[in-house]
Amino acid sequence: MNLVALETATAVTAVAVGDGHDADEVVADDRRRHTEALAPALEALLARRGLSAGDLDVVVVDVGPGLFTGLRVGVATAKGLAVAGGIPLAVVTSTDALAEAAATAGVTGEVCCVVDARRAEVFSARYRCVGGVAEPLSSVELDDPALLAARLAGTDGLTLVGDGAVRHHGEWHVRHVLRDDLVVPSPAAAIRLTVRRLGAGAAPLAHADVHPWYVREADAVANFAVREAP
Repeated sequence: MNLVALETATAVTAVAVGDGHDADEVVADDRRRHTEALAPALEALLARRGLSAGDLDVVVVDVGPGLFTGLRVGVATAKGLAVAGGIPLAVVTSTDALAEAAATAGVTGEVCCVVDARRAEVFSARYRCVGGVAEPLSSVELDDPALLAARLAGTDGLTLVGDGAVRHHGEWHVRHVLRDDLVVPSPAAAIRLTVRRLGAGAAPLAHADVHPWYVREADAVANFAVREAP
């Protein structure tokens, strides 16, 4: 089974192609140029693996939360591939992909995945990594970094991952471990997670059922509301 995973939830554009056991991953850009970088990176990576779009069995996409424009680009590209090739889709969240990468990297115990939400906010979710697998402990929440840090202060041995954790590094308790090598939701991790879910009986999705998961309202909506306030 050949899978491709698209990652555009953060400032980074990344793609991976693999079968769950062996995956090639490429970071194409780290400057929020998702539209320009994603398609060429995908084409080059498929060529490296000796594959074409017609050889793909599943398209995996990170639906968020994360940067609104990036999520729209990733989801639109994934849907285009799916519709053009009649390929089913699978989705992961940005925090799921971070947690899976942490577990694969050998992190054990409790992990908090923190994604930069801009506006001095973060998206966060907690997991427990055991035996190379990340088990969710909480749903994704929109947080003020200082308030999140206060809630996490009593958790010893906690590992923090994600670009939001790095950006707000000064907030975390000294007992916590900040992994600045686990910043971007990994598309290779998304492939591993998807293969495990499909093997456990999860059904792939039709393109009409896949949408960006913003968690909060778009920046444009919020800015308009501020301008219209009396």
